[in-house]
Amino acid sequence: MTTALVVDDHPIVYQGCRRVLQDMGVDAVFDAGSVVAGYRSYLRRKPDMVIVDLTFSGDDLGGLALIRRIRTSNANARIVVFSMHNDPTVVARALECGALAYVLKDAPPSELMAACERALAGEPHLNHKLAMQVALLRSRGDSLPMRDLSEREKQVLALLARGNNYDQIAAKLGVSYKTVANASSLMRDKLRVKNLAGLIRFAIANQMDS
Repeated sequence: MTTALVVDDHPIVYQGCRRVLQDMGVDAVFDAGSVVAGYRSYLRRKPDMVIVDLTFSGDDLGGLALIRRIRTSNANARIVVFSMHNDPTVVARALECGALAYVLKDAPPSELMAACERALAGEPHLNHKLAMQVALLRSRGDSLPMRDLSEREKQVLALLARGNNYDQIAAKLGVSYKTVANASSLMRDKLRVKNLAGLIRFAIANQMDS
């Protein structure tokens, strides 16, 4: 019997994934709405494949941590990322964490089905455009340059370097606290730093405090 686990906090996405999986002959499809629930369900169910989103409410890019934890538990886990994030840096991080396939949420159901079929066979899947973008990113080396940051992220980074906290940055930029926190989370993954202190050190080293 073939089983799959869908980890996504949007019921409509789960229903769509379930239909695709059932159409391709998966016998049982389980669901979880958070990173914690997803990991617990994986350990309990031990599904043949996991479809996981990267972004969860209050935990931006928390799916990356889930992928790492699952792969630590089972080095042969077959994980398909189903995400709205088309940034090649984020795609590359997901693959580095252990995802076998990456599909954008605006892709047709046939692509998700193809990715799942390949993942179940232990084969990678990435559409041509994303594959080219990731290849170009990696060709520049491990040190990701400032041009990989959006203008908003650069603004947040500069203000962090000047000693502002998230509330102060939100007020100065006229955005929400969550927007600042999400920008910080994305930058940590893009720049491959572990925490806020690492972001500040990067900003100072790159003269972001001017």
